[in-house]
Parts: sequence; structure tokens; C-alpha cells
Amino acid sequence: MMASHLVKPDTRSCKRPRETEPQMPDSPQLSSLGKSDSLCSESSGLFYKDEALEKDLNEMSKEINLMLSTYAKILSERAAVDASYIDEIDGLFKEANVIENFLIQKRELLRQRFTVIANTLHR
Repeated sequence: MMASHLVKPDTRSCKRPRETEPQMPDSPQLSSLGKSDSLCSESSGLFYKDEALEKDLNEMSKEINLMLSTYAKILSERAAVDASYIDEIDGLFKEANVIENFLIQKRELLRQRFTVIANTLHR
């Protein structure tokens, strides 16, 4: 009667509930054979799970590295484009500055000519 009674898991202090303990077989010979077989299958299962997990992690790591390198390449290309835009804008500002200086000189030359014309007319 006690063997068929299931033990409730203790959930008060654990984050995940404990699994119910496996029932002991009636025969001692079967008990030792069952334990060694279950230990082998359990350890090989864990080994397989660890191998699969490690393989998945390696694949994810490769994918993440690929994404990061692609992202770095895109940022580098954008930085190059931005640098070319800055160079172009810098050239435009220099050209605008040259034109501004030319116009200032022209205005000064025209003032001088108008002054000469005005002085000639007043005589």
C-alpha cells in the first residue's frame, strides 16, 4: 500500500518542483541491473544533451559573430559615406567662402568706381 502512494513534491523552497522518486523493484538482482543500466543510459543521455547543447551554442556563437561582423561592416561603410559627405560639404563651404570674398572685393571695387564717377560729375 505504501509503495503505490505517490510522494508530493516539496515546492516551498525550490524554484522548480522535484521529480517523484522512482519506485524500487521487488527483486534485488533486478534492482542492481536496473540501476547500472539506468545510470549508463542517463549518463549517455546527459553526454548527448551536453554535446547537442554545445553544438547549438557554437552554431549560435558563429551566427552572432557573423551578424556582428556584418553590422561592423555596415557601420564602416556608413562612416565612409558620411566622411565623403563631410568632405563634399567642406569643399562647398570653401567654394562659398571664395565666392563671398570675390563678391566683397567686387562690391568694394564698384564703390570705388561710383565714387570716382560721382566726383567727376560734381566738378
